[in-house]
Amino acid sequence: MKSFFTKILVAQVIAVVVALIVMAVIARVSLNKGFREFLQAQETSVLENVAPVLVEIFEQQESWDFARNNPQSWQRIWRSSRHQQDMPPPRGPRHRPGLNRNNHPPPLPSGMADDPQALRWMRSSDRGMLRERLFLLDGEYQRVAGAKAQSIEGLELQAIEVEGQVVGWIGFTPIGSVFPLEAERFFRGQIRITAMALAIALVVAAALAFLLARSLSRPLKQLDNTVRSLSHGEFDARATVATSDEVGRLAGHVNQLAATLEKNRTARRRWMADIAHELRTPVAVLKGEIEALSDGVRPADARMSRSLQEEIEQLSALIDDLQTLALADAGALNIHKEPVRLHSLIQQCSEAYRERLAGRRIELDVQVSPQEISADPQRLRQLLHNLLENSCRYVNEGGSVLIQQRCLKEGCELVVEDSGPGLNDEQLARLFERFYRVDESRSRSGGGAGLGLSICENIVEAHGGRISAEHSSLGGLKIRIELPG
Repeated sequence: MKSFFTKILVAQVIAVVVALIVMAVIARVSLNKGFREFLQAQETSVLENVAPVLVEIFEQQESWDFARNNPQSWQRIWRSSRHQQDMPPPRGPRHRPGLNRNNHPPPLPSGMADDPQALRWMRSSDRGMLRERLFLLDGEYQRVAGAKAQSIEGLELQAIEVEGQVVGWIGFTPIGSVFPLEAERFFRGQIRITAMALAIALVVAAALAFLLARSLSRPLKQLDNTVRSLSHGEFDARATVATSDEVGRLAGHVNQLAATLEKNRTARRRWMADIAHELRTPVAVLKGEIEALSDGVRPADARMSRSLQEEIEQLSALIDDLQTLALADAGALNIHKEPVRLHSLIQQCSEAYRERLAGRRIELDVQVSPQEISADPQRLRQLLHNLLENSCRYVNEGGSVLIQQRCLKEGCELVVEDSGPGLNDEQLARLFERFYRVDESRSRSGGGAGLGLSICENIVEAHGGRISAEHSSLGGLKIRIELPG
């Protein structure tokens, strides 16, 4: 039973079988109890109808001596009661009941003669067991005739009263565990019907369980195949979402996982290709310069030293950026927070780039207000340097850069925007992707590997803040940063 289909099928069948068995047992017990209560009700009715007969007989005989140790007299009373059902009521002068000259019992009272159910109860052959259980006791609870009761405690007894005095008692011995033949035949029939119903219900339950198990196991099997394909690196595999239940939602989540894995694989491949490309350029320049120096093509002068130094610095900066991103991906980007006067830090970083911006006739406007936050000053300085470096490289000559810092209720807002060139919506959406560079004005010709804004995003997120790119009212790019206090 390893498959989900088999487990559901067997579980459904077992559940139905157990339910039907429990219902059959409950029905059997209830039927037995109900039948016993029915017999007891009938016995009560019989006792109430037989008691008047015995009263009239006792009034005639004035004692129970005629029936004591005389089974024949007891049987004749029953036979007379049975025949009275089919005999017309006596006509002519009414006589006092009792045993006549032929030792026959008197006729039954009219009340009992008019009750066909009571007479049929005593007359029917299938009630013989009940007749055998009937007994007669005298006023002192001593047995007179009928069945022998082991004990009368707990038994229902009907009193026989003559002139207000109890002269005897009649009752039935306990039913026990044996029912009349008619009841046993009825019970056997019910058992057969229950068995047939159980078999039919089992077939129906098996069919329904088969359909249910197949409907549930089929999408799960498809999910299993999809996950197996994903585990083998086939990230283009997708599951079929046919329902909106839990299985359908699971299939949707698996498809989202597959799309994420495929996207990550593509990003990883592009990441490796971009790293190789970015490293190849400075290494190739260094290799060419060193070969020219070793071959004596170029002299080892100050110009050669500056060229080698620039390529080494560019290579070192690229390696540092890659290390920063790797630490951020691993969740190990170290943030050492301490009280920082943010307005002072912004002014220091701005002054460091003011001369370079002025060299391209770019106006720098800084608007800050005194505020102190808890942050890592080195990472914030790196954040500001990356943003100002982008402005130095990409803002058109004669443009402007605006830096604004505002206090918020639970932190601060930092905005860096420029006069252009501007970006379209698609470029804004991809601006924080690694190694992404905007064509033309933001191409590699202006320097940079396309990692600066990605590093800024990781620094802001490491501080628990948010960063976003928007269109600037100045015509270019606006970077909005929110940092907690």
